[in-house]
Amino acid sequence: MNTITYMTGLLTFYLKGEISTDTNFLKLRIPNTILALIPLGAQKDIIPVQQVATVSTSFRLEFKKLLYGLLGVIVGLASLGSSVVFGLLLVLWGVSAVITAFITNLIITTTSGVVYGVPFLVFEKDKANQAEAMINQRIAARLQDTNVRQVTEAQTNAIVDAIANK
Repeated sequence: MNTITYMTGLLTFYLKGEISTDTNFLKLRIPNTILALIPLGAQKDIIPVQQVATVSTSFRLEFKKLLYGLLGVIVGLASLGSSVVFGLLLVLWGVSAVITAFITNLIITTTSGVVYGVPFLVFEKDKANQAEAMINQRIAARLQDTNVRQVTEAQTNAIVDAIANK
């Protein structure tokens, strides 16, 4: 079983997402949070490898999250004079929102048209590419195992060799 773990948030660095594959299944585990601060369970999906149609990655910017983060930083810096604790918390949240506004998504599409999106932090882009390669490798192995022409050809060659070597 191949497993890739990745960070899902800056402020919740201890929460790890997980993508794993074995011969028959692709397993996804994505932690859920409230306001990117408070852990609240996890989303778990198990997808049969034979049902995975395509895997791709995309990089995008969530503009609203970027604006909220910038606003949080500005308000946090402005409120440092009156309430240091509140100002620091708001600045931390704002900086985290700005950084997490840049997202690399691993997009997994099944043969039935269901799309699974797995978000990665901008720092974890390498792991998104590793996960894409790992899943594509598993799909290729599955397709090779079920390729009737190759299996039939190998069986025919084995029979011909057995007859020739009587």
